Amino acid sequence: MASLRYMCIAAAAAVLALLAGCSAMHTDRDDCPFGLYVTFKYDYNLQRADMFNAHVGEVTLYIFDEDGQFVRSQTDANTDDDQPLECPCYKMHILGLPEGRYQFIALAGQNQYAQQLLTDRAKFRRVSEPGVNVTDLEALEIVLDRQLRGQHTDGLPIHEVVHNDLPLDTLWHGIDLRGLEVSDLHATYDTISLVRDTKKINVTLREIDDPSTMDVADYQFRIIDRNTYLLYDNSLLEDHYALYTPHALWNSDDRSDSDSRSAGDPAGHHGSSPFGGEYSASRSGVGRIAHADFMTSRIIYHDDAADDAILEITHRDTGTEAVRVDLPDMLSRLANYDDLHRYSRQEFLDRGYDYNLDFFLKGGQLKYVNISISVLSWSIRIQYEDL
Repeated sequence: MASLRYMCIAAAAAVLALLAGCSAMHTDRDDCPFGLYVTFKYDYNLQRADMFNAHVGEVTLYIFDEDGQFVRSQTDANTDDDQPLECPCYKMHILGLPEGRYQFIALAGQNQYAQQLLTDRAKFRRVSEPGVNVTDLEALEIVLDRQLRGQHTDGLPIHEVVHNDLPLDTLWHGIDLRGLEVSDLHATYDTISLVRDTKKINVTLREIDDPSTMDVADYQFRIIDRNTYLLYDNSLLEDHYALYTPHALWNSDDRSDSDSRSAGDPAGHHGSSPFGGEYSASRSGVGRIAHADFMTSRIIYHDDAADDAILEITHRDTGTEAVRVDLPDMLSRLANYDDLHRYSRQEFLDRGYDYNLDFFLKGGQLKYVNISISVLSWSIRIQYEDL
């Protein structure tokens, strides 16, 4: 009997030690079987690899009850002294949620949102933010900075995205509206997949007849879309047009070891180069390539092509339109190029984020275009007659 008593005392002591250890783990925010643990992943890309830890610098989780009313939010971010999001074991640990069912929206960026607001870039602003100025899930809204420039022929306003020669910060969006049940009796786990909304598009322009005559200063590059107003579910409020211009313009020689740039532009046109300095408007006598780098918000492939974004390139002096193409249609021509993964056009546009469009002119008129994806060895050539 004495032996049995000692065994019971030892077992009770072990349970107490376990509970004390769990309490300490709560304090340290380590993995302990209480509360809600949320894992974020960013594998909705063409590489099909989870790049959350390498790409995301801050994530905010907005928590709503089953009726869509705001409960609370939590933000985790990398800092100069601590980079928790870089750890593959990272999970957001939320404590203190009453038992019930919950819905979630996640917004993420490459760095802290407060830091983004201090830059000269065009910013994705949370104009309606749960817990700040709204309480309803569906009221969350994000707007990319823009300035009114006029009116379209269909009566809708036209706004320009003023980027100050800087690329956009990256925006990711995630949502889970299933109504996850959280219990007081055990830990609850969830995983939220993120979609990257910010797109990079590199455009090059070449002349076949006389390559030495190409100069980026001679052309105006524009993308016209309706995608600067993002709603809670990552859909778009398309009640206005957005005008995007390149944040970087430059010339390069048509050879592998040289870029043609100078600090002046005798034609009076100026633009920034990703290599520093301004693009050159001088004629070097060798083959020249004009480059333009855009960054835009989410690109949508519509049922009606008339609603799609347009990429247009116009000669400044003559007003001749050298290129005018349906941008989502053009980019998504690669959607089924990989036999292993067959994507819908919209899924391909949402997974991709770094596109290249190489336009070839003949006598100033579009002859053909090469489309490729930077991260993969996919490319396709489309003759002008097919556009």
